[in-house]
Amino acid sequence: MARTFDAARRTALVAQTLELLRTRRRGRLTMSELASELGVKRPTLYFYFRDLSGLLLAAVEEVYRAYAVHVAARLAPIDHPIEALGELARATVAYQRERRDLVILLFQLWAAGDADPELLLARSRAAGQVLRADLVARLRAGVDKGVVAPCDPERTVDLVLTVLDGTIVAAVTGSGAPAVAVEELWRQVLAPLIVNPSARRRARRSTRGAS
Repeated sequence: MARTFDAARRTALVAQTLELLRTRRRGRLTMSELASELGVKRPTLYFYFRDLSGLLLAAVEEVYRAYAVHVAARLAPIDHPIEALGELARATVAYQRERRDLVILLFQLWAAGDADPELLLARSRAAGQVLRADLVARLRAGVDKGVVAPCDPERTVDLVLTVLDGTIVAAVTGSGAPAVAVEELWRQVLAPLIVNPSARRRARRSTRGAS
């Protein structure tokens, strides 16, 4: 009889794999080793995942999905799009500091399989596309409303996300100062994009007087 796909079972296998790798000291592993340590049969793993790389990709996506949910909750009450980007940066650094085990786990996942690191990074970015799209839409609306200075919303958001990618490495290696880098990003790039309300009022009065 054909096996029935169980989405909840697949999710549970990913969660169990993450927990296993969280405490695992060795690097690479095989599907046979993983099946044994998870207490399941190897055909079960192959039914839900084409190979080890497929399982690890799913695990990477789950880590980033949880991060995106965490950050989205922090951004929800913030109205101004630039302030939301600043909160994103600060919340990410705080999350990395508080959940350093998850950050290290990402590197363990990259080391545990044979997947191309670029593919892993691409899939991790894909997992955050909903968050990115929301930030871009907020920023574009802010420019249209005149509360954000003219800018390229997609490039601005991608710049912030690229800086945050770098803080992941810094969090693991202990190099640099992620919090300082984020505050410099705010001071040099983001804060200048906030249009001062009084300046907007003066500009509107000037425009009306010239008409």
